[in-house]
Amino acid sequence: MSRNESGDDDIMRDAVSLVRRIECRSAVNARAIVAGFNSGGWLFVYSGEDPMYRFDSKHRLRRAFVDGLLYRTEGQTLAQIQRQRYSDVHQTGSTRETTLLRRDLSTSELEVFRLRMMRDIAECISGIRTGEFIKRLPVDDLIVVDDIVNGLRAVLDSQEFLAPAIVRRART
Repeated sequence: MSRNESGDDDIMRDAVSLVRRIECRSAVNARAIVAGFNSGGWLFVYSGEDPMYRFDSKHRLRRAFVDGLLYRTEGQTLAQIQRQRYSDVHQTGSTRETTLLRRDLSTSELEVFRLRMMRDIAECISGIRTGEFIKRLPVDDLIVVDDIVNGLRAVLDSQEFLAPAIVRRART
């Protein structure tokens, strides 16, 4: 998921929170796949700039970025969060405002999302297994690829799809 939305970020370089990570070029769809674990054992997977999935240590979905939309777990469903940007040129000259629009997915939308995620994860496993490796960090971590593939398989096998709801921080 690109921070500047221009698509030119180097995900592998920017993914410094992933203490164990790999980058490869998928033989399935020629996309760059970056996957790895943070210090808490959470698994992150990026297939190009979009989609991105973040799983907790129990292989449950916590956040995602799919088709330009952000999703976060609410425990029983996913909240879809969309940025709405607009400029107030007439009133203030060049003020840019951003509003976040949130809505919860219906049961049927959640199932469609889950099936898409499962397909994407299966493609990532295949892409990692058959792809061209570009980088592995740390370079001496010889089992990181197997650990990532095993983590992705655990996502596919998990009985629980969604992590508990994300606790929102109080604004001060």
